[in-house]
Amino acid sequence: MRIIGFICVLLAISISVKDVYSQNLRIEGVGQNIGGKTIRISSTLDNLSNLERELSQIKLSETDSLFNFSLTIPNSCLIKISIETFDYVFLAQKGGTYNLRILPFDFSISDTINTLFYKIPLPISIESSNDKGINSKIYTIDSILEDYLVRYDREILFFKDKAIIKQMQEDVNSVIDSNDTQYIKDYLYYRLAQLEYSAKIVNPNKLKADIFYNKPILYDNIAYMECFETIYGNYFTDGNTSFSVRTLERWLEGNNYFALIDSLGLDTLLKNEVFRELVFLRGMKEAFFSNKFEKLFIVTMLENFVYQTKFTTHKDIAHNLLELFAQKSSYGFKSKEFVLQDIYGNHITLDKYKGKPLIISFVKLHEPACLRELQAMYKFVDTLSESYNFLTITCDRSLDALYNFLVNSKVGVKYKWDFAHFDKKWDLLKDYDVKVFPKFILIDGKGTILQNPMRKPSEGSLIPFIPRKTPDKRDSFFAPK
Repeated sequence: MRIIGFICVLLAISISVKDVYSQNLRIEGVGQNIGGKTIRISSTLDNLSNLERELSQIKLSETDSLFNFSLTIPNSCLIKISIETFDYVFLAQKGGTYNLRILPFDFSISDTINTLFYKIPLPISIESSNDKGINSKIYTIDSILEDYLVRYDREILFFKDKAIIKQMQEDVNSVIDSNDTQYIKDYLYYRLAQLEYSAKIVNPNKLKADIFYNKPILYDNIAYMECFETIYGNYFTDGNTSFSVRTLERWLEGNNYFALIDSLGLDTLLKNEVFRELVFLRGMKEAFFSNKFEKLFIVTMLENFVYQTKFTTHKDIAHNLLELFAQKSSYGFKSKEFVLQDIYGNHITLDKYKGKPLIISFVKLHEPACLRELQAMYKFVDTLSESYNFLTITCDRSLDALYNFLVNSKVGVKYKWDFAHFDKKWDLLKDYDVKVFPKFILIDGKGTILQNPMRKPSEGSLIPFIPRKTPDKRDSFFAPK
């Protein structure tokens, strides 16, 4: 028995040690006015899809001013720290430790400004880190290049002034020293290449060959992927020497992946199989959001690609793109589940509305535009209630606002459909792509999104839903008297 107990202890120790080593990122911080707030940490899964995924979140007590996270990331990536609708983004490296300070900030500003649409950054400073100041170097590089473009935009972009361009290159290169990581050196190289391509400072074909042809693909380097985006971002929709937009449309309709990938190989710079697939993936994203092609065909083509590629990184990017497409699509995808409460403490979930189509409205009760739409919807609810469900989700900071509206106001008491408070579940607004108020969404009886966004009631969106009575012969003009 002692031997068994000893073995169990060893196993427990080995598991805990493994967990410690698997957590390769530590974030610690302090801040004012963050008591009672929920702090969320997300990462960008790859720099092509730019899909974000939440890694962790903690809710602080009312008296807390400190927070810390121990996380696992597969590679260097962008990390986003979010409180309510306010974000701060920085580059985190594996094995990194970051000590942050949240500067004094008035979070109630979201009561007067729609911070979902007008993004206001969360004021954070990196007090210390063990990554050799990579974020400050990135900031310095970008600041120098931006300053030159602001001061000498005509000289650089129109006149290609060699003296100014050379001085700009010397100034930004002076930032790099022997202690800098390869990541920073590559960052500067591709940031300059991106500027040179955009400004047409050098021959574009020669530049593409120099920076991409038979070179390693730096998936994790932000500047590399943004430079790639600049050069190949419109490769499919603007047409190219390999195929026309009409040919691409036929291949998508027929799900002819092999014809598409083989034609890409006709481009001299895309002979490399790995780089060619990267261009294909970017092309699928480009085509999906261009509105020139049927989205279902693009999804099918990308699903086909998942089974064809032999590169794990590309398979992961394809899966991320498919998830991104599902999030951004206005119809045909499963609606995200949620649990909210009404003013009486009753739980509101999508399951309550299964069987009949559901019209969800996201509103803020202090905004006149929202109140006008609720009034417009009120005129239809009695007529449509047998065939449709209605749910209004209020996004005011406090549940009290909803209670006062429904119980204590002369206006709200007449609204008899379901109202729930979003309870500061900011991910819910992200899931349904809510950036402005009011917003309406139509979901069918099985939970599939039919319209997102749906037109407002004041624009006549509910009129087609009014049931038509079957003509009665006795009421007909031609019926015998």
